[in-house]
Amino acid sequence: MKRSKSLSRLRHLLANVQVHLSLANYTKVNMKWRQMNFIPDFNRFYYIREGSGCLVIDGVTYYPKPGQLFVMPSGVKQSYYALDENAFGKYWCHFTAKIGDTDLFRIAGTPAFIDVTDEEKLSGLFTRLIGHYESRDFSAVLMQKATLLEIVSLFLESAMPDRQPFRAADEDEDRAMHNVNLLLKYIEAHLHENITVQQLADLVHFHPNYLIRQFRERIGMSPIQYVHRLKIETAQSLLTATGQPVSDIARSIGMELYYFSRLFKKHTGFAPTEYRQLMS
Repeated sequence: MKRSKSLSRLRHLLANVQVHLSLANYTKVNMKWRQMNFIPDFNRFYYIREGSGCLVIDGVTYYPKPGQLFVMPSGVKQSYYALDENAFGKYWCHFTAKIGDTDLFRIAGTPAFIDVTDEEKLSGLFTRLIGHYESRDFSAVLMQKATLLEIVSLFLESAMPDRQPFRAADEDEDRAMHNVNLLLKYIEAHLHENITVQQLADLVHFHPNYLIRQFRERIGMSPIQYVHRLKIETAQSLLTATGQPVSDIARSIGMELYYFSRLFKKHTGFAPTEYRQLMS
């Protein structure tokens, strides 16, 4: 149940992820391929297709095999080098993926790599990504983002069931994220109430203005914006899956009917009853 709640929070946060591609290519490296003990401010994906080599990520040494997709995250000490003449042939890209000012892979606590189950599909995605990166089309940047998000999604879907964090994102090690996680849990547990910034600030002993800034930096929106979005998503599920009256649904998420209807339409473009009819 605890893990299910954690994945639920991550799912809500993913709506705010922002990605940017800076480089993409396929390379057959040589014995000169080597860089030691550096800390990048961007992420790397390495999709190994052939050969051998070594990656060191946050003090852990890996010897990737063809068919594995590695993420080398920003802000983590890392090294890479060839082992012999049969060095890596790999698809790769440099990119950022953030929720607010926080790296996605730190929040998610993903492992360093996955074993790719559909190698042809991932090769196709990287080929498409490289094509969009090299393209001069007006919409190429948008297509880069879309394809990169597909690759990130594929990695997360495969990584999350058996995740073993390569960089501990434990609450004790990161006080700021501990406080944010505490707030997210509180919001989920009290979604039926009228949650205020002062309540949340009191919970973590912050000044409200400081809380808003910290929350926005890590989640990409203010606490109340997050509360409202979660309430509306809950209402959408209830409108679709149940026959509860709209007034009862509003009450179940701690909102007056008039305000709920106005907020629902602002977020979805439809009144609650219109949304229910549309989804039925």
